[in-house]
Amino acid sequence: MRHARKLMVFVLIALLFTLVLTQGTFGASKTVITHWQHSSSARDKMMQQLAEEFMQLHPDVEVEVQVFPLNEFLDKVLVALAGGAGPDTVQVRSTWMQGLIKAGLLFPLDSNVITAEEIERDFVPPAIAPLQANGEYYALPTDAQSIVLFYQPELFELAGLDSTKPPTTWDELIAMAKKVHKRDAQGKTTQMGVATGGYAPVLFTLMHQAGASLWDPVEQLPLFNTPEAVNGLKFAVDLVIEHGVEDRTFGSRWTAFRSEKLGMVYAHPAMKGSFLSTHPNLKFNIAEIPAATADGDKSSLLTTWALGLTKTENSEIATKWLLYVQSHENQQRWLSETGELPTRWSVIRRPEYQRDSDLRAILWSMPTSFPVPWISDDILNLATAAWNVATNLQDSIQNQAQILQDKAVVAEREAQTRSFR
Repeated sequence: MRHARKLMVFVLIALLFTLVLTQGTFGASKTVITHWQHSSSARDKMMQQLAEEFMQLHPDVEVEVQVFPLNEFLDKVLVALAGGAGPDTVQVRSTWMQGLIKAGLLFPLDSNVITAEEIERDFVPPAIAPLQANGEYYALPTDAQSIVLFYQPELFELAGLDSTKPPTTWDELIAMAKKVHKRDAQGKTTQMGVATGGYAPVLFTLMHQAGASLWDPVEQLPLFNTPEAVNGLKFAVDLVIEHGVEDRTFGSRWTAFRSEKLGMVYAHPAMKGSFLSTHPNLKFNIAEIPAATADGDKSSLLTTWALGLTKTENSEIATKWLLYVQSHENQQRWLSETGELPTRWSVIRRPEYQRDSDLRAILWSMPTSFPVPWISDDILNLATAAWNVATNLQDSIQNQAQILQDKAVVAEREAQTRSFR
């Protein structure tokens, strides 16, 4: 009897050992992919959902999504990657890509999963332009935003304008804004015609529409003091100073638009979701931005982030993860749930999207856009500062364009020499 008990104990110990060993083996067989990105509520939720779905499709893979505040994200990424302790995949600004690639901190996407030819076939050129080097792609585009024109049809109708015909040129925009803009007996604005808010991507878009290149390809530096760039900045300033159709004392342009006290506003398409989330019954339309002239350029600055590969180990499954995040089906979800614009031709060309006038204007702003050519994030603040000074009549537009140029060159040189050492 005692012998039988000893035998049973031995068997139980053996079974327990086998179970532990088996569990350890199973755990060791799982490939862990750590993904970093900057935090934003809608994107955080979406990425976690995608990670869970991807793990269901790949039971032998564990995806850990970690998010960090934007103001500390760049430094954290650079320090971690330089020390070899970073994530497997990471979300970075597209403007950081070339510096990260040159510093050897990013690696090409696995060509067994997606080739350069497939990327160039499937994605719009402006979104992928900053993501390649030496014929290889190091990331997929994400969080893409262009500039479009939001307008309120009811305010158009009340002003005697045809709400089905938004402005197509700068002159038309000014004329329509003057009809929408209202003041009381004391000359105080009660309803605003149009707003740019001095938002830097809008200012750079207007400069580009005026014919500015914004970039010196020889010096590899920003170029904001050309006559064309000055004219673009002047158009934005003149909306405030000369034409009086944007009033800086009227308060937030977003509050004004939500309150139906602003006829037109230049904005990212993602503002559609923002407007409707707080004011679901708000009526507005979306159009392509007006060109400088009847036959002018309607393209806008494309701001994007990128999903990059930071390690060569497990590059195949890591690339599959990034590709899943930006698959055809999931780009549709990004559009509907967060307002992120699709960068795949197959999504942009979907017939149901093309039949929607708002979506058509939004989606076709993508392939006609142009990417940010500089690295420095400070340049955005410098452009808005120039607009602020000029619209406050504290300095001339020409002088502010030159100050913007001088400061932008310094900022870009510092970014090029220090950011990705």
